[in-house]
Amino acid sequence: MARPLEVYRELGMLAGSGDYPAVASFATMAGPGDSTYVLFGLSLPNSALRFQRDESGFLGEYAVRITFSRDSVRVREVRRQEVVRIPSFAETGRTEESVVFQELILLEPGEYTVEVETRDQHSSRGFQAVDTLLVPRYGASSRRLSEPVVVYRATGRETQEVYPELITNPRRTVPYGGDAPRLYIEGYGVAEGYPVSVRVVDEHGTEVWQSQVGLYDGGAEVRSTVVEIPREPLPLGRLWIELRTPSDTQAIRSPLLVTISDQWMVANFEEVLEFLRYIASSEELDSLSEVTGAERRERWERFWARRDPVPATPINEFREAFFERVRIATEQFSEPGRPGWRTDRGEVFIVLGRPDQVFEEEGRIGDAMSTRRIIVWIYERGPTGRLELVFEDRSGFGRYELTPSSASAFRSAANRLRPRREDR
Repeated sequence: MARPLEVYRELGMLAGSGDYPAVASFATMAGPGDSTYVLFGLSLPNSALRFQRDESGFLGEYAVRITFSRDSVRVREVRRQEVVRIPSFAETGRTEESVVFQELILLEPGEYTVEVETRDQHSSRGFQAVDTLLVPRYGASSRRLSEPVVVYRATGRETQEVYPELITNPRRTVPYGGDAPRLYIEGYGVAEGYPVSVRVVDEHGTEVWQSQVGLYDGGAEVRSTVVEIPREPLPLGRLWIELRTPSDTQAIRSPLLVTISDQWMVANFEEVLEFLRYIASSEELDSLSEVTGAERRERWERFWARRDPVPATPINEFREAFFERVRIATEQFSEPGRPGWRTDRGEVFIVLGRPDQVFEEEGRIGDAMSTRRIIVWIYERGPTGRLELVFEDRSGFGRYELTPSSASAFRSAANRLRPRREDR
């Protein structure tokens, strides 16, 4: 399992840090004459910003600076100050993508050094990155097909002078069980219905989905289409979109990611079930594992809906808290040979959250003089009342395990939190 920020960097995108998990990417398409439009997209969660209360709710502000240079000479710089307004305090903590910023920049084809900086205006949070960007030349005498742009929505255009009307998906990411991914594709100087082969492959090159589409929208200068990829065949993890025309010898590729949340990337559904076992019943795990495709996605959504404490809000607070706990457990409770989420302390933290009190001390083993290191977590208002859990390092190698009595008490508390059978 990996944090998506790490995966985004591996796929050539720009990504921030844990407290400012911004993700930025570039796409290109033909501009007026011999120039090229560079589409810059930036994705942010609300939690990256520090909001201030105002008369209409809560206000956040962030700044974006994008600089393009060639041979150490600055060619173009874009600076923007942006405002985000939300109605309620609960939405300030959203950890999934909440804000999309995009900018269309006109450049001459060539290789550029691009510097991106974005910062929250009410705190020290932010990130800065430098990358190399190759801006291709498009047109009837050069590249006749744009790269696939993952979008939330798009409307085609007829000429290269016109700005394309679209909202980009900067992370090229769709949530498991969510909307089907959409691609925007343009062709230049091609006939109506120009055929394009679109396929999705996994990291091993195995084909997941394919289709033949035609470019019918637009006019003689620019033709386009929006392709909706069916979500049912798409597995969790890293995928690649490949475009090819009848005359192409090499496919045009772009990444596509399917995640279980904005905080976690997994390779397959079996990995998801590994940490869902902390909060799911055996019947629920069996229900999720025994089906595939659309039916599994429906059961996945029902699984979280049963646990949503406030269904009227746009986010599932329980799901957000769960994956945040998985993240913290992984980072804070790793032990020799085990990731943090697999340890006893990690499991307790994921199920019950942060303890009210923590003690570390030496514990004597029976009447012997030898001692073991122990850690005590106290929950003043646990599901079964006051809960005191003892973890001991039995081996002396830093692997803390619940004592038998604490393990029994924890299981009782964990079972109390699972949905009752009649609620399933």
